Amino acid sequence: MSDWSEERRHDEMRSAFARAERAHRDGIHEVWYSFGSHAVRTRIIGSRLAQRLASPFQHLQWQGNAPSAARLTIDLWDQLEAGIAADIDVAPDPLGVSSSFSSSDDERFVTSVLQHSITSFDRQEERIVGVALDADRLSLYERGRPLHVPLALWYNDIDIPLIHAALVSHEGSGVLLAGPSSVGKTTSSMSCMAAGFRYLADDLAGLEIRPDGSPWGHSVYGSAFVDEQTFLRLPGVLDEHAIPGRYDYEDKQLVLLHQTGSAALMSHTKIQVIALVQIADEGRTRVRPATKGESLLAMARSSLQGGVLSPGKRGFELLGRLSDGVPSFWLELGTDAEETPKRLRDLLSGLPDATERSPT
Repeated sequence: MSDWSEERRHDEMRSAFARAERAHRDGIHEVWYSFGSHAVRTRIIGSRLAQRLASPFQHLQWQGNAPSAARLTIDLWDQLEAGIAADIDVAPDPLGVSSSFSSSDDERFVTSVLQHSITSFDRQEERIVGVALDADRLSLYERGRPLHVPLALWYNDIDIPLIHAALVSHEGSGVLLAGPSSVGKTTSSMSCMAAGFRYLADDLAGLEIRPDGSPWGHSVYGSAFVDEQTFLRLPGVLDEHAIPGRYDYEDKQLVLLHQTGSAALMSHTKIQVIALVQIADEGRTRVRPATKGESLLAMARSSLQGGVLSPGKRGFELLGRLSDGVPSFWLELGTDAEETPKRLRDLLSGLPDATERSPT
């Protein structure tokens, strides 16, 4: 990136959106959402882009009348459909897999450039503005996890950091599935969903510790990136809804879970159990107790790696409070995916307050 200031770049993005808004007054798609229980207003210019980006957030749509004010504002437009370009010094690389990230010295303004889209985030005003080159050419990542960079920063700012974990819920009790990549979190969450659990996340969840000390997990995306092994272990559950990638670097398929019909999605749940996922040496799925130290170490290794999106010291503190207050178990995955929800139901039913929980 050149010597353009991040503030100048953000102002130009806002000006470009305003031009698109004036040119397409009857084509603005406005939807309100609840992100981390906060009101979020989105305005999208371009019917294809609106359709693409609404799918992962559909389960988070605001219920009832729109609020009087938004905590976060998101303005997006489709450059091809709107015919409006932002006159800035950065551009996506549609033929490559490169991405870039930059911020102002005070970290107020943040620019993220992906393969087919650009976003600029004013963290002080809590406003994201972004452009897609062509909604039909978005990568699966841009479709399945739209606005990942600015949203991760925003969730950090409101003290609900995004952690690397899956999250499901049964009769009002949440199970956080933690572990490194490729260990089976997606397969586990999908098998739980197929068995009647409520789905919140397969890889990325918001963690909130409320003033009373209770831990809550928040859904961010109602989507999943599924590899061939997961399809094989769950035949017929996701196949017909999978969206294949159009680019060589896309080795997984995207599933927008609201399209499956049988998926029961949920926006947030109280976390009652931490399951540390690992591959079993034997064929059967089994659980065994984990210590608080093992739990914190496993979650920290997975969620607190370096990079601009890491929740850092505050994230470590919240994970510590979570591991201190919630029982943890090792979930050793066997070859039968249907055993996972059975073992998790057994765990939940054995909690001391099991008789006090009611379905939600």
